[in-house]
Amino acid sequence: MLEIGKPSPGFRVPALVAGTLIYLDSTQFIGRWTALCFLPYVGIVEPDFLHHQTDRLDRIDTTLLIVSSGTRPLHRIWIDRPTKPRTPLLYDPLSRLHRSFGVAPAQIPVRCQTFLIDRAGVLRFHLVHDFTDRGLGALHEIVTLSQSQDTGGVAATDTIAGAREEVMNS
Repeated sequence: MLEIGKPSPGFRVPALVAGTLIYLDSTQFIGRWTALCFLPYVGIVEPDFLHHQTDRLDRIDTTLLIVSSGTRPLHRIWIDRPTKPRTPLLYDPLSRLHRSFGVAPAQIPVRCQTFLIDRAGVLRFHLVHDFTDRGLGALHEIVTLSQSQDTGGVAATDTIAGAREEVMNS
């Protein structure tokens, strides 16, 4: 069982980055905040939307990683598209990453589950949301507030609780 405030599970998985299949390791992201987003079906997301969200999070020192819940190989989903996503798309064909984070592989479209991991590799937040501007805007706000709290922000705890309540009600 994952616990907020405890080390995040490590991983080494195949990923598609800018049209190239590579392996990504969780240790590559130490020293940077990471938003690990389990998306029910990555094939419905437009690359421009991914680029916008990636750039937005990158400006606050956070890497967005998308985990595909499907068993269809990632390169097959994106091969015919003229624009290849630069956002790392992690492939989890055996659902090992899903199991280590306690996320059931989606059989039908459902909401995303995103885990926020801090610079030290500690799990800081778990958010269930839609993969929309609004849902990712809430994630952006939570990252900003978590970073503020991490550096000693006094009012951040109350604001994070308010943001959590707003997300749950949306």
